[in-house]
Amino acid sequence: DMISCSFTTGSTENYLYFEISSSMLSLFYSYYELQDFQLEEGGVRTSYEDYIPPFSDTTTPEFSGSGAYITSYETNESISSIIENHILAIDDIDGDISSNIVIVSDAYTTNEQTVGEYDVLLSVSDNSGNEAFFTLTVMVKDEIPPVITGPLSVTISVGTTAILTSIINASFNIYDECDDTPSLNILLDDYTENMDVLGNYLVSFEVLDDSLNVTSKTFTINVIDDSIPEMTSESVFDSYLSSPMYLGDIISSLSFVDDYDDLSSVTPTIITNGFSGNELTPGIFFINIEVEDSSGNTLNETLTINVLDDIMPNISGPVSYSGSYETEQTINDFIVMLSVSDNVDHLSNSDIYIISDTYTNRLSEIGDFIIVFGVVDESNNERTHQLNISLFDDIAPAIYVDNYVITVNLSATFNEEDALKLLLNSQELATGNYVITKLVDEYTGNENNPGSYIYRLAFKDETGTTFEKEFLVKVIDANVLNYEKDLLLRNIVVYSSIFGCIAYIITKRKKIIV
Repeated sequence: DMISCSFTTGSTENYLYFEISSSMLSLFYSYYELQDFQLEEGGVRTSYEDYIPPFSDTTTPEFSGSGAYITSYETNESISSIIENHILAIDDIDGDISSNIVIVSDAYTTNEQTVGEYDVLLSVSDNSGNEAFFTLTVMVKDEIPPVITGPLSVTISVGTTAILTSIINASFNIYDECDDTPSLNILLDDYTENMDVLGNYLVSFEVLDDSLNVTSKTFTINVIDDSIPEMTSESVFDSYLSSPMYLGDIISSLSFVDDYDDLSSVTPTIITNGFSGNELTPGIFFINIEVEDSSGNTLNETLTINVLDDIMPNISGPVSYSGSYETEQTINDFIVMLSVSDNVDHLSNSDIYIISDTYTNRLSEIGDFIIVFGVVDESNNERTHQLNISLFDDIAPAIYVDNYVITVNLSATFNEEDALKLLLNSQELATGNYVITKLVDEYTGNENNPGSYIYRLAFKDETGTTFEKEFLVKVIDANVLNYEKDLLLRNIVVYSSIFGCIAYIITKRKKIIV
């Protein structure tokens, strides 16, 4: 029988020990006269060979691959993936031992998307305990150019005078995943020198990131005039009837400006005109105008014209009046003397009102007075007219005989019958029967009080005709009477010497008593 045994020695073993046991093994030895044993490698018996001791492995493994690995930040590759796919560890005895690679230190992990150079220290050991170290430099690079998105042409208003970099920043989206602030370089600029001239201008620029990745862009800037003209003058006008404005006056006063064209001498186009023909008609009227620049931008403006009546009405008529105080003219009598007119409104004497009046309460007094009349039109223009009134006494003196100045002593009285007798005697009344009525009686009740009293009576005859007569009843004391007579005589002498005429004593209502 044949018994086999397979085994593998370790790299650190220095010797082998075999123990063989069998029944009747000694007979086997003696029969076959065995002296030596032979170890065979493998499962096939060969001829005798001298024993060669096992080889002692003292050689370290070797890493296969370069000492640097370059990756892109966008790959975001892990260190384990890099080692697995790109790093080999080979041992001349054990063969490929890449699975034994150990990371000793790692500056790359957590910086997978950060541009830079990072060292990773690796180690590997073979089955004999031989260890090797390897430094792997991982370079994270940015090889992706910046991204520029935007239009092929940009339109700019000529009035903005925008600088080129501002236009680029406002019109284009510039993006780099790694560099937040890539550099902007102008390659071609036909715009800057012509920013205030209408036209199309070619511009080219590039964007450079920190890793020198570059992207360029070419576009056209169209400089246009898209702003409507502006009216710098007033749009509201006040035209007064005393000095009216006309269409030409208004149009010539207008001024316009434009961000490109010179409009200093432009004449606006009149679209609608509600003012012409109404220059002398109070009211609000409108004129619609248009102004167009060379680029077809049109300003439409409405002018407002306020036609205002600033002319006062007219009051014609006398400015002075002189008359007798006996006439007793009223306010209406004077208003009738006036006439009123206005340039626009229909006014009549009924529109006249009184502003000042020193006359009305003194209708029968002698003196100088004024009445100020006023009239106002619908535009509140007011005209005044002053009438100077002079009242004089043109009534001839009335001569009364002593009969009608009744002097009554305290010891006597005067009544209606006495009055009738006096009038019959003076033939102011014809002989007949009369009904007597008292009109004013200041005397009755004062018979014993010295003084002068009005006593006015009405005498109605048989035909119904009434005659009125006023008496001045003087109640006097006899002693006082003598004194007054003496004084009166002296006054008459004095006045006669001055004026050469008969002296008068003035009584109520300007009547004269001789």
